[in-house]
Amino acid sequence: MTVITLSRQLGSHGEEIASQIAERLGLRLVDAKTINRAAEQAGVPQIALAELEREGERSLADQVLKALQAMPSLSPVGEWGGAYPDFPGLLFPFTGIFSPTVPPLSSSLDGYVRMVDLVIRGLAREGNVLIVGRGGQVLLRKHPKAVHVQIVAPFEYRVRVLMERHGWDKRTARQRIRASDRARFDYVRRYHDADWLDATLYHLTLNTGRLPIAVAVELIIATVQSQTTGQAET
Repeated sequence: MTVITLSRQLGSHGEEIASQIAERLGLRLVDAKTINRAAEQAGVPQIALAELEREGERSLADQVLKALQAMPSLSPVGEWGGAYPDFPGLLFPFTGIFSPTVPPLSSSLDGYVRMVDLVIRGLAREGNVLIVGRGGQVLLRKHPKAVHVQIVAPFEYRVRVLMERHGWDKRTARQRIRASDRARFDYVRRYHDADWLDATLYHLTLNTGRLPIAVAVELIIATVQSQTTGQAET
């Protein structure tokens, strides 16, 4: 049973790496957008802003897990944007958590975040999953089979990646990266009382400014396989 969490900086090729690993290892790839799609099917957007009661969160978490089980494995649709191709024009209130145009999470989203935490724990129990973002590295810190990975890259390298990928000018790319880094840090700090960049949270921290994507993928797979082998021997 394989469980991987992958945290990434904007512009570090984290999505590409996650997609390749999931395909190579035959894992279900679950990121924020996938969870939100399942949450929409479970009716979360209608009540997410109403401070869910804890029992309601657990019930909804079960519904979201069922929705995820019924969905095909999906690759991330991109690092930016709050719309989904399947729902033209639809923007969920919690889709843009990492968007620089969205202010820090308000307390009205606390219930939704707690429900997502339950979903991630449920996914880990099922296994054979790669969870991108959402504090999985902290939530599953004590999970005996989880491998935690962070993908980083130098600031200016990420600026160039976003400029090439989106056609942005340098100023816009820098603003987006700073806002994304701040939002990701705030999310993990607020909801999990941890430092997003704390290297001790991860089995591997890989710098794609120094490593090609293909090498990063191989290193992660080798780590996962060594963990699996070690568990089997014990």
